[in-house]
Amino acid sequence: MNFAKKNLIWLILLYGLLISVLDIGFTAPFVDEAYHINIGHQLLSGEACPGCPFATGSVFIHPVLAALADSAAGLNGARLLNILLGLFLVFFIYVTGKTLFNEKVGLMASALFLFSGQTPYLMKLATYDMTAAFFLGGSFMLVVISAREGISSPKRNLYLLGGSFLLALAAVTKYLIPVFVPPLVIYIWYRHGLKRTVYYAVIPLVVLAAVYYFLVPYSPRAEVMGQIRDVRSDSNVSLLLLADWTFRWIALVYLLSVFGMFHEKHGKSALILFALSLPIILVHLVTRAEQSVNKNVLFSLIFLAPAAALGVDHIGNLFSMKSTSRALRHFFTVAVIIVFWVYGVYNLRWLEKQYPDVSIMIEFFEQHGFDGMRVVMNGWDSDIYTYALGSKYPRARFIHITEAVRKDEEGKYINEKADFVVCEDNYYGKLYPCTDYQDYLDDEYRMLEHYLFELSWGRTDTRIFGRR
Repeated sequence: MNFAKKNLIWLILLYGLLISVLDIGFTAPFVDEAYHINIGHQLLSGEACPGCPFATGSVFIHPVLAALADSAAGLNGARLLNILLGLFLVFFIYVTGKTLFNEKVGLMASALFLFSGQTPYLMKLATYDMTAAFFLGGSFMLVVISAREGISSPKRNLYLLGGSFLLALAAVTKYLIPVFVPPLVIYIWYRHGLKRTVYYAVIPLVVLAAVYYFLVPYSPRAEVMGQIRDVRSDSNVSLLLLADWTFRWIALVYLLSVFGMFHEKHGKSALILFALSLPIILVHLVTRAEQSVNKNVLFSLIFLAPAAALGVDHIGNLFSMKSTSRALRHFFTVAVIIVFWVYGVYNLRWLEKQYPDVSIMIEFFEQHGFDGMRVVMNGWDSDIYTYALGSKYPRARFIHITEAVRKDEEGKYINEKADFVVCEDNYYGKLYPCTDYQDYLDDEYRMLEHYLFELSWGRTDTRIFGRR
């Protein structure tokens, strides 16, 4: 039985591999995937990188890795990279839970983390979220392991230093991750004391942050701050609506974590893990920025999964009335995990359908486009077409409508004529609706195609216009 339990982690990882790889091409390139891969290729080839100053994470980590994987095996290669990182992260969660508690809790923590909708979804997207989560989860695992080493063991300091280094990597991979640094430093202080925390966490983090900010090109400056302000402004919603939207994704795992706080042996640890999960949630609630909250909860799950596993263990004991029957306890434990899995699958399917799959539009340009064409778009999705069509049409230009329709210094309109116009209002182009540019469209364009997209949250449509 112990042999079967020790090998169950490999079955969990195999499940994660299969559900990801078998559905790796579930959608056309998403705009964030295309953006990161594009700037990665520009950096590797030494070309100009106009998008690099606006990246909200280090351009030398995920974008370069994604571009290398893309060069080897295309978009599927870039996505496979994140699948592998995600599987390692699941293993990190297992080791963390096992080290903090025991083998059973480690297995349940890894399963709960994988069964959430966000984990398999972001494993299949070549964005920086899973890469940053990989570093954050690895950092926390090393911090936990370090505390289990002897007080005078050199390994204790080595693991802690490694955890600090991975935390720094996580923080620069995605600029939202630094919100976890203060609570993690406090946690290290709690486990290791002030002196060791200063020497092996605070000083290394400060040095690495200074080196990155002052010496590494494209560190977060005015352009990035402008991006963050725009996101907060454009996606600002009421506190009540944002709270409802946020906890829609993690309500069940938080509920299980609360049960974990009543665990007879490890309730205090569940409370600490619960607290460590909060920074990213509080950032969204305080700023009331809705954008990407359904993805960013992934970082909370790194800490919540072991706490939720304690909750599942407690529920098994509670509902079995502390029966000596192992079969009865296992029944309730498995039942809760199955409910969590079903909930995760539902969320996964929703996430997979939240963006328009523009495969059919890429096919349109493959059939009707030509090298050197100029395409005006009212959305921010030009990176998709640059990435998908760049090898076939290297001289094609995809221009935002604010660049094509603008005023000169005297206030007169300068309308740049294009071969095609792509117009979509409800997702990519919602800030610049087609109706605002109707005169431009009526001038000398006719509609060629009209596509309707059924999405998780409703529907949107896209129209492609061509020169008369």
